[in-house]
Amino acid sequence: MISVLTCIFLQITIIIRYFKKIKWNLIIIPAIFSFITSTIGVHLMVDFSAKTMSLLLGIFLWILAIYLIKFAPKIQLSKNIFTEACVGSLSGLSGGLFAVGGPPMVAYYDSVIDDPITYQATIQTYFFLTSIILLVNDLIYTQFTNRLSLFSICAVGGCLIGTYVGNRILQKISMQTVRKIAYIVMLIAGTYNLIQGII
Repeated sequence: MISVLTCIFLQITIIIRYFKKIKWNLIIIPAIFSFITSTIGVHLMVDFSAKTMSLLLGIFLWILAIYLIKFAPKIQLSKNIFTEACVGSLSGLSGGLFAVGGPPMVAYYDSVIDDPITYQATIQTYFFLTSIILLVNDLIYTQFTNRLSLFSICAVGGCLIGTYVGNRILQKISMQTVRKIAYIVMLIAGTYNLIQGII
């Protein structure tokens, strides 16, 4: 829930800043399928222990990072309903399970968008729509305590600082650099979660 709340603040700031760059035609179909599968993911999530969830997330991130680094450059995903339904469904499922619905959409938007700012505006708008659904599902299954409120406030503060710095950097780097950063973050996060799941 903390992750989803923090992401919503990040998404709102980016949407306001880059609203004219949003590619709405690349958002609608993935978002619809994500709404359906995210509910399934949340249902599955409540039945797993924290250790199991960390282990599964670590494996998932490593598999996706390897795909993006080794295979994605050789595979051109198409802009069609079938592809968007598949990536939206996988994004919703992983979002419901791990609160990490980004990697499948990174793979798709990375393949069909070449401009860093258009990429960021489109993917964050998609995340905003799906985060609202995830938050509703989380509130149904999780009690929002005072402890969660404190962590959320700290997380949002860090997110706003990170967004400001990230926006300044985004205007000065290429899409290729954005891709490399995304892959490195996935590998680091995957390794961290694998360790958490094993220890």
